[in-house]
Amino acid sequence: MDTQYDYQMPSYTTLLVTDLHISTRWYCDILGFSLVSQMPGPNGQPFVSHLRWAPHADIMLIEENHNHPAPLTKGTGVTLNFSALRESVDAIATRARKHNELQISGPHNRPWNTREVIIIDPNGYRLNFTEPLREALQDEDLMTQLTQWLEEGALN
Repeated sequence: MDTQYDYQMPSYTTLLVTDLHISTRWYCDILGFSLVSQMPGPNGQPFVSHLRWAPHADIMLIEENHNHPAPLTKGTGVTLNFSALRESVDAIATRARKHNELQISGPHNRPWNTREVIIIDPNGYRLNFTEPLREALQDEDLMTQLTQWLEEGALN
């Protein structure tokens, strides 16, 4: 568990997950998050995992109550965005692609001067890892590239 950065979190995201152990391992082993801590529930088993991508980029995974499951589809309409601070989006995509069951889009160069890869987690949440492009596209090149991406469906 990573206690290197002990601070009051100014902001964080909470995700309701079906299986805390599987989701925690997925975020740590496949994407490279660090496990900061876990909170035990009434039965002594963890029901919350505090994960960290980078300082001030934390998420909390909370296992849903199996006796009262959430009525909505988890992940629908939710995208979490992370700057690829420790490694490139290409490295993240390469590591994630070693797990054939994952849904991955990209990496793609975007017209807003970023390179991004989107990975769907086991609960349907979209994780977008992004880094700045080395060279910004000029107006004419930007419009040409944007049109091509729209035709290819790459902006979905």
